[in-house]
Amino acid sequence: MLKDSKNNHESKNQMSLEFDIQRYLDVSITSSFDDNYYFGLKDAIPITLNVESFIFIKSYCIHNIHHTFRLPVKTEIKWKIKGGTDNGAFKIGSGIDAEYFARDYGDSVIFYPQLKNISKDTTYKNISIYLTINQVGSSLFKEQEYNFIVNVNMLLIKKFLKRNYRVKMFVSKLNNIDYDYVDEDKIVNDNNNNSILNSNILRSNDDDLKSIATVEQDGDLILFKSLNSCNICNLMVIVKSSKTSFYIKFFKKHLITTEIVKITAESNTITTTKNTYENSSVMLTGSNYKKYFLEGVQIEPRLFWKSNSGKLVYGNLGHSLIYYTPGEDDLSQSPLTINLYFQYDHNLEDLEQATLLDSKKFWILRQPPLMGG
Repeated sequence: MLKDSKNNHESKNQMSLEFDIQRYLDVSITSSFDDNYYFGLKDAIPITLNVESFIFIKSYCIHNIHHTFRLPVKTEIKWKIKGGTDNGAFKIGSGIDAEYFARDYGDSVIFYPQLKNISKDTTYKNISIYLTINQVGSSLFKEQEYNFIVNVNMLLIKKFLKRNYRVKMFVSKLNNIDYDYVDEDKIVNDNNNNSILNSNILRSNDDDLKSIATVEQDGDLILFKSLNSCNICNLMVIVKSSKTSFYIKFFKKHLITTEIVKITAESNTITTTKNTYENSSVMLTGSNYKKYFLEGVQIEPRLFWKSNSGKLVYGNLGHSLIYYTPGEDDLSQSPLTINLYFQYDHNLEDLEQATLLDSKKFWILRQPPLMGG
């Protein structure tokens, strides 16, 4: 509980606030883009996480009205395949220049499972992928890694004289962080609820999750107001953020037809341990209230994608885009355009209210006859 203001220029008649700060992390698998889709043995499995990472600021005004402000913060996500490339690999890059590794990062990956030497008509296979997630948008809390596991359950069947498989994926908590000695019998697999909350993170009640603060933007100022707000006290969180600077990280100017690729948004801001949190300043205040500055909080915008052709496999949200390129019938649409937008309101789904960050054009090339995967 923080009670003292850090502003030395306040008048004596300004009121004090008491407020509580909690953090929240929720991880789930985004729904499959086609539940009836059969994967061929050479097909990739696109995986995208829905990661909700927030700081909650809770306070009561003098009229005893409860205010909740939910501020989205940044996360870093690392992936590692149990057993390494013996169990599969993540695809990095595209076309004939693609490379395959047992590790990747970000909220999306393209996974190729290892399915060699399968002789039965029907068989089951399970592959585990470890996740390490850090909340890096705040220095208010002690840094801690949160560990999860993505279970990829595959039913391999012989269909239409070909080897095909269906996939079911879900996320579980991983309490044992020694990846080489994980006791998988202790992992709880909840097939009906993909939502995972690490017990080390303070959980807010359901009302807090639904009571998302309204967000307004005025130049470099972002205003968060609680939906359950006192019109007299007018409590708000004011964020002064540096210019949002993301770009589409993809070094090639061409894409191959009918290929699943991962396209990533990267920040232009170069940070070090010293200046990681200097890009934004967060202040809690209200009418006739003192100003409380929360040092070390970095607010994370929501990123949106849009393309004039092809398919956005898991929708248009996230720092990574899983993109299914157009087929040969759509070669006449080349070059295609992929746009990246942002907005700080995490309720927003309308691109018309978002701000354009970057735009890239890609030429579509016909897939080489002997190209694999």
